[in-house]
Amino acid sequence: MRTDINAQLREKLRQLPREPGCYMMKNSLGKIIYVGKAKSLKTRVAHYFVPAPQLDTKTRVLSQQIYDVEVIITQTPLEALLLERTLIKHHRPQFNVLLRDDKEYPYLRIDFKDTWPRIERVRRRRDDGATYLGPFGSAGQLRLLLDAAYRIFPLIRCSRHEFAHARRPCNYYHMKMCLGQCNIPVDPEVYKSIVQSAVDFIAGRSKEVARLIEEKMAAAATAENFELAAIYRDQLKAFESVTEKQSVVTGDVDDADIFACKQNETRISFHVLTVRDGKLIGGDSFVLNSPVQNEDESLTAFLLQYYDGRSLPGEIIIPRDLEDAEDLRNALLAGHPEAAKLILRVPQRGVRLELVAIALKNAEYRLTEIARLKEKVQVELRMLQEHLGLRRLPQRMECIDISNIQGTAIVASNVCFVDGRPAKEFYRHYVITEVTGSPDDFASINEVVRRRLARAERDGDLPDLLIIDGGKGQLSAASEARAQFPDLDFELISLAKSRIDKRGRRGFIDTSVPERSFERVFFPDREVAQPLAQGTPEFRLLTQIRDEAHRFAITHHRQRRGKLSHASDLEDIPGIGPTLRKTLLTTFGGLDGLKQASLAQLKAIKGLREASAVALFSYFRSSEDDVGSDSEGEPESGSDPASTTK
Repeated sequence: MRTDINAQLREKLRQLPREPGCYMMKNSLGKIIYVGKAKSLKTRVAHYFVPAPQLDTKTRVLSQQIYDVEVIITQTPLEALLLERTLIKHHRPQFNVLLRDDKEYPYLRIDFKDTWPRIERVRRRRDDGATYLGPFGSAGQLRLLLDAAYRIFPLIRCSRHEFAHARRPCNYYHMKMCLGQCNIPVDPEVYKSIVQSAVDFIAGRSKEVARLIEEKMAAAATAENFELAAIYRDQLKAFESVTEKQSVVTGDVDDADIFACKQNETRISFHVLTVRDGKLIGGDSFVLNSPVQNEDESLTAFLLQYYDGRSLPGEIIIPRDLEDAEDLRNALLAGHPEAAKLILRVPQRGVRLELVAIALKNAEYRLTEIARLKEKVQVELRMLQEHLGLRRLPQRMECIDISNIQGTAIVASNVCFVDGRPAKEFYRHYVITEVTGSPDDFASINEVVRRRLARAERDGDLPDLLIIDGGKGQLSAASEARAQFPDLDFELISLAKSRIDKRGRRGFIDTSVPERSFERVFFPDREVAQPLAQGTPEFRLLTQIRDEAHRFAITHHRQRRGKLSHASDLEDIPGIGPTLRKTLLTTFGGLDGLKQASLAQLKAIKGLREASAVALFSYFRSSEDDVGSDSEGEPESGSDPASTTK
């Protein structure tokens, strides 16, 4: 055992039991950096404290950061496996295999308790009694599935507000892609059966869907309900035209997920092929930071997280035998009580082995592709460094932008790019608090930069390059804020947009053909701005982060401006407080829906007194008489997003 660990930890390691369980490694700040499982906690944990030369590189890096170890004893290795998944999901340690948070993967939500259920795309799975499909790792694959479902099945596409206020069926009805139940009588149970068929189709149960549609068509024809039979006939034709394009897998592979993984020094790549009803319907790739575990342990951890929220297939095909294969199978079944059986198979020959080879090629390709792209980005970053004369490689760049309209809802955004790619976990919004009255971009930038650098001084998350959206004045305001933090070492520039220049490139004035100047970079210690030629890597990198900051700021500004507008409209009505304002806006789907509400609908709101309901109804009617309809829209803001770092 190593001799450089503290006495308290040494004694804890000596007392560890030889029983199954989970262990959590903590750093000097008490943060959990790794979670593992073991059949014998004492033997397994001791492995991390052997002399450094006996450890591989990743384990050595982990071992050097371990300050404390906490263990949880379980009855069986299976319980340890299930507990490990729960702990990883909760603590998200940096040295484990980590799928992105569930909110980053889309689900499909279908609430059959509704009279007219819809297929809705959502980011979180909730315990609300609705049916959920997913999560879907590929947004593109999900879009293709939804497009196919809408072509086959006459599903409702409009919003609930549009559905409730429709005066006539929309064009989808005339194209036989909707039943038109917004205006035409339709049996809700018939529609729900259609939605269920769409759900089965998206879930990959194509054969069952086709059989059910044929049975319903025959039953409707027998009952001489020829209109309904025609609907099912059209569904069947559309279904056949869509599914015949899918690749057929020969052999007896019917309902299976096929996995392969490939690991290098920095990343591990997983690829999943999905086979349903004997057809290869898609594949997903997941490239994660390389964990401490070997490939077998990583694959086990990945499978447990992958099927946390996904339905199990009848068969999971993996490239090799796993030491804890039976425990893994039982753990997967324990999380899916609806699954009747599960086969965990390692193929030796035939179609299954060929599918594993395909998955492995895709996993290897993704690693190669990412390495190539990373090298390309590193070259572009070096070109940016040389072009701007920066002291260091700008691997972490941040951009700040301000957004406001006539001084209202002033916000700022701070977006972050790492290695030339957006790192959205570091995005921040700022609500400007020190500037009131008329808008002042310079004062706003000064405030945001001060707050950002104060956080950097506290947390040590300083960017290599901080970019201000604007010209020399905005840069001067940022430089004043920077002067208050003399110990922070980073580069500061501003990026000014191109502008129309009526003076031609050859020196003569031609007002008929205005030209645009280059984008320009300003520096605190240089008098002359540095132009950026279009099409160059440095132009692409800087304008991309500037445009992202602008988008992020505008989005937040519109949200805040909308809240202020809603609040100011309702604050004028006596007897309506914050809670009741929120209830009204939620009930009627926003201010527009509230304006269209009848007096009877307003009186039905719990907590709204009759006098207040009458005042609210009269207020909106008098506003329409005075203004007509909505006033002319405000111009688009030219600034950027804001974050809520308060």
